[in-house]
Parts: sequence; C-alpha cells; structure tokens
Amino acid sequence: MKFLSILIALFSFMLTYNASAEEKSCAAELGKKQSQILVNWCINVSPATHPPCNSLNACNLITDEIKRGCEFLKNEKNPPYYCLLTYQNQSN
Repeated sequence: MKFLSILIALFSFMLTYNASAEEKSCAAELGKKQSQILVNWCINVSPATHPPCNSLNACNLITDEIKRGCEFLKNEKNPPYYCLLTYQNQSN
C-alpha cells in the first residue's frame, strides 16, 4: 500500500511538472525504477505507433503521452488505475 501511495504522489507530481527546454532524461530525473514504471504505463495506454515511451525522453513527454492515452480510455469500464489519477488531476 505504501508503494501505491508513493506511485500516486509521483504520478501526481509528474502531471503538474513543467520542465524547461533543457530537460534531463526521465531515468536521470527519477531513477531507473521509477522512470520504467512511467514507461510501462505509457506503452500500455498509448495509441501511437511510435510513442515517446522511453526513459531517455523527458518525464513530461512520457506523462503527456500517458494523459493522452488515458483520455481515450476515459469512458472504459475498467481503465488502468493510473488513468483514474489523470482524470482526477484534470478536474482540479
């Protein structure tokens, strides 16, 4: 449960984070484990044929793609739990 709380906090932070033009890779910014979680979420929901779901990309690029992919799943009966965090964040 503590791990899920950390993930929720991390994802919420990433959704509101606006990085500068000189962005670090997500792996450099968050570390390998946390960036890989975002990459996996991104791959899972992205409708793109070549999504930016790579830990070498900036975290905000990855989270933007997660938000975009989750938007397509908004009305699904059982969307991924992290998409629910996306909807919650957008309504604030």
